Amino acid sequence: MTADHDPIAAFAAYTAAVEKIVNVRVQTALQMLGSECVNKIRDRRQEESWFDQTGNLRSSIGMAVVNRGKIAVESAFKTILKGAKGSEEGRKYVESLAHLFADTYSLVVVAGMSYAEYVEAIESKDVLASTEVWASKELKKYIDAAMTGAKKDIANLKM
Repeated sequence: MTADHDPIAAFAAYTAAVEKIVNVRVQTALQMLGSECVNKIRDRRQEESWFDQTGNLRSSIGMAVVNRGKIAVESAFKTILKGAKGSEEGRKYVESLAHLFADTYSLVVVAGMSYAEYVEAIESKDVLASTEVWASKELKKYIDAAMTGAKKDIANLKM
């Protein structure tokens, strides 16, 4: 019996297709928001953020979209100046956080150098804070767009 003639198999195929559509749309939305966050943080002039000495802090900034504890998409952690250690630390940090989000989708944006918090708190430089506030306000718009697209895709399913 094929899925065409088996209502249970047809329903299973339909729900699998719906789940895939929603997953792709949500993952894409979070990836787009995460990329904008990374760009907002990394691409600011030093006068607007902090003055790079080694490039490690700016290189340690990146993001990952996590789906049920697994990294689905990760940014490049591009090395700035001689900040290869920062790129490595950022990548390790985002990977260490992925398991914390085992039940859901998450967007994780990090500054992976251990002194990032110090730069923000003690030196009063904006590392992640303003972008976190901005992203919190933008998240609903991205998820709403993902769900609107998913609804259209689901309506067009041929089952």
